[in-house]
Amino acid sequence: MIAAVDSRIPASARHALEAHGFEVILMPPHPALPQGVASHPDLLFFISEETVYTTRSYFEIAEAELKKIAFSSHRDLQICGTEIGKTYPYDILLDAAPIGNRLLCHPKHTAIELLTCYGENVIPVRQGYAKCACVPITDHALITADRSIQKAAEREGIEVLLIGEGSISLEGYSTGFIGGASSYCPDGTVSEIYFCGRLSSHPDGQAIAAFCSRHGKTAVSLGEFPLTDVGTIFLL
Repeated sequence: MIAAVDSRIPASARHALEAHGFEVILMPPHPALPQGVASHPDLLFFISEETVYTTRSYFEIAEAELKKIAFSSHRDLQICGTEIGKTYPYDILLDAAPIGNRLLCHPKHTAIELLTCYGENVIPVRQGYAKCACVPITDHALITADRSIQKAAEREGIEVLLIGEGSISLEGYSTGFIGGASSYCPDGTVSEIYFCGRLSSHPDGQAIAAFCSRHGKTAVSLGEFPLTDVGTIFLL
């Protein structure tokens, strides 16, 4: 399997993924985004059941990496008609959170291609950085510190572990997001949830590990440094 990650992921986390059997693909930065998040996968592409979505500008930057992701996961590659921008809300074009056949996102600023793909299964939330802000554990369970995501998900019958905000490193920002500090497997075939850094460095680390375990997943820390937001580790 492959792991598509921020090119600036800590070396120890990269080596840990390789030790777990993943071929690591380092995603190059996009100059339109701020330096601290310029290589964050959850801002640069989106993976649905059948398709990898990205923008024209990022395809021109990361054609080889994106084609490898699409080919390795047996998905089509589609270019969106809208471009990402440096500031909110133009940077959240692809930052939507798939939960089974449902999509949590801020519809007003999400790529039309994603909204069309999920149709009536789009769940509106106020949090624009929806994928950054949540960890999909199964099709019916997720972790987040965002109350708008919690409320929207619970209305859909999704079980939510609400954790405290903060305690996640992200260069240039006061804090990062739990979704950005963890892994996500769109196919649901990986039984581990990998965390970039030491999960125990988060005040709710034990609750997070227990919630993962209760839903058939094992929480794995990738390194001994503080939990760090790297824009989601995509496992395919």
